[in-house]
Amino acid sequence: MAVHGWDEATQQSEKRAQEGGLFVRLTEDGDKIVGKFCGEPYGREMVWTGERYEEYAPDLHAGKKVSDRFMVNFYDVEEKTMKVWELNMATFRTVLKLRAKYGLDAWTFEIERHGGPGDPSTKYSVLPEAKIDEGLRKEIEGAGLHDLEAIANGTMPGGGSGDDSPRPKAAGNKTVDPRTASDLVARLKALPRAAVDAFLGRFGVERVRDLKESDLPAAEKQLARMEEEYKNAPDRSLDPFA
Repeated sequence: MAVHGWDEATQQSEKRAQEGGLFVRLTEDGDKIVGKFCGEPYGREMVWTGERYEEYAPDLHAGKKVSDRFMVNFYDVEEKTMKVWELNMATFRTVLKLRAKYGLDAWTFEIERHGGPGDPSTKYSVLPEAKIDEGLRKEIEGAGLHDLEAIANGTMPGGGSGDDSPRPKAAGNKTVDPRTASDLVARLKALPRAAVDAFLGRFGVERVRDLKESDLPAAEKQLARMEEEYKNAPDRSLDPFA
């Protein structure tokens, strides 16, 4: 494509600078990417400072609104690289619904931005694009996964430079004991299914018994907040067996 004039050249250079980076960058209304969700999500409690998102710290962010944000490995089919996409809770719930209906292993998905730069009402649509054939599956498997926790904590090898080399998975630690897991399950059963899925996604597990002991304080806090949020809310979740 020919580029004419300084303005077009500037826009093109900014677009190319965003391509090939570690994170999925959809900056303009209508920007799209097609790829596959890979691995487990990594969730964090974040606050908006007015300039950027920071991980929630009670002593630093008292009185500020806390929101859940999730990171996930996403294979970019066009660029043939594994990237990281960061989602807010609303978009994460959309992905959870797609996971329940289609599964995330057999399909690529198209993500599209709806809203211009700086638009606070920006939303993202996520739709199934195509079934994954064997060739693409092998391509994705060869890409490797980024260590999302290391990226979030700025502890990637090389000082967190953000290069695209695959990261080894962080070693897991001891999981919660059976009694604690049982207590958590009993409390979660009183919440809507979407809330349970969000809780599990927040800590990157599929079963409560897989929750790490080191995550228990944050899990207790998250669960208490969700119990308060849904205390008087009617359960409008669909029964998947109806």
